Amino acid sequence: MTAQAFAAALARARAEAKILGHAAWEGSVSSVADAYAVQDALAHGHAVRGWKVTALTPEQQRGYRADRPVAGALLAPFVHAAPAMLPLTSFITPLLECEVAFVLGADLPPRASPYNPQEIEAAIEAVVPVMEVADGRFALEAPDLLKLADDMGNGAFIVGAAVKDWRKLDLGEIGVILTHDGRETLRGESGRILGNPLLAVVALANAQPLPAGGLRRGQIVTTGTCTTPIAPRAGEYVAQFDAIGSVGVRFNLDPSS
Repeated sequence: MTAQAFAAALARARAEAKILGHAAWEGSVSSVADAYAVQDALAHGHAVRGWKVTALTPEQQRGYRADRPVAGALLAPFVHAAPAMLPLTSFITPLLECEVAFVLGADLPPRASPYNPQEIEAAIEAVVPVMEVADGRFALEAPDLLKLADDMGNGAFIVGAAVKDWRKLDLGEIGVILTHDGRETLRGESGRILGNPLLAVVALANAQPLPAGGLRRGQIVTTGTCTTPIAPRAGEYVAQFDAIGSVGVRFNLDPSS
């Protein structure tokens, strides 16, 4: 099965909000490179707006048969400016996550010597509060490499206002409160991500090559959820982040609205 055929099946499953049986596809992806070839095919004809990084620890990396972090491309049709409105019927098994993300102000191409944190900090233009709707086209028990091929299970990505004056902030101490229709639902903090989410960007820059052209100026790198993922219900969710603002999304049951 070619990467193009696999990507076409994934694109159909996303469009139809239908799950794929993973057994038929397991032989198609046996490495990170195979998964990234499928991501390349999925990105054909779409702008890559950013990346979701995962497998930041050796334990997580074992599921991908890798010794480095991995990432899923965030494609333009599924990236929305806040406040967004999304139909729940467009997802399969969605989970809502609140994340701290970074806007790149410079390309970060692969290179032989590792990037250090100071270089990555210099390359970042802004910090931005975001929400991700995680929603894979494979069941939870499917191999991690299949999920990686599926753009790491992205369903939708909602972007708040960028904060350009961010260097004075303690990125490891950003709290977040998530509300649903005005009622507090849960709390979280940025320190869940390696103690400082900026370190996730450093790790990804040093885990290349990536598919679809890699890390480019203007793209967003989102670093992992600061809150416990929850299954969203109809209504409005707002995540208020200390010092970097808020991001919101309204879910409805009517796909035409």
